[in-house]
Amino acid sequence: MPIELIALDLDGTALRSDNTLSPRIAEAVEAAAEKGIEIVAASGRPYGSMPKDFLKLSGVNYVISSNGAAVHDLSGNRIHETLMEEPEVLKLLRLTEDIDLIWEAFLDGGTYTDIRYLRDPMKYGCTPAYVSYVQNSRGGLDDMRGYIFENRKKLDSVEYVCPEREKRERVRAKLERELRRTYITSSSAHFVEFMHRDATKSNALKWLCGRLGVPLKGVAACGNADNDADMIACAGLRAAVGNASESCKAAAELILPTNNEDGVAELIRRILG
Repeated sequence: MPIELIALDLDGTALRSDNTLSPRIAEAVEAAAEKGIEIVAASGRPYGSMPKDFLKLSGVNYVISSNGAAVHDLSGNRIHETLMEEPEVLKLLRLTEDIDLIWEAFLDGGTYTDIRYLRDPMKYGCTPAYVSYVQNSRGGLDDMRGYIFENRKKLDSVEYVCPEREKRERVRAKLERELRRTYITSSSAHFVEFMHRDATKSNALKWLCGRLGVPLKGVAACGNADNDADMIACAGLRAAVGNASESCKAAAELILPTNNEDGVAELIRRILG
């Protein structure tokens, strides 16, 4: 079936590791748009911190943000959302009350983070290329747990940042046992992310395809991380860039060059023939 829609993860997929958009990928996206193909940005980022150079490309009319918790149109209107459930947020706070973690919260397209992370992102595993992005896209707070509690009814998602692998995985395993109505995933090595159990990229993509009248067999999806695997698995053409995680590659039928080698441009070249 001809491809009518291409869903692209951004960080580590459509963007280079230095957080820039390759001219070759920009040209490929606009070439696909000229052929009438819908381009959807599908990111773990909240809408407010999406890269403007990607959103301004012709054909990018919809954005899946916060790992699927929200869908926005070209004008920035939130046209679909799946917020976290209050009891699950309260349970998450209770289960981690004695653990020192760097928390971030996403709501209304914006992000708030622990002031410690904002002041020194690299201390918590941020790469140099993303320091400016972190510091310019977030508000910093001393009491993130209090902020999460106050906004427990309107959260798109929350996450903790922890560069210590043993601690990060131990806490994650504990929470996966207890939080049965929460989707837990990771968009990069040091992050563990929490959304409503139905707030996945795949569910957001299915909702958008229903709205647009596009069959899933007519969708190509590409990503690089664990949080992309479900979206890739539901698409008609399933692709992962060469730098993808193992679970992401396992969901794909097509392994492309890496994000730094313009893998997404290669995907679009194949689609356009």
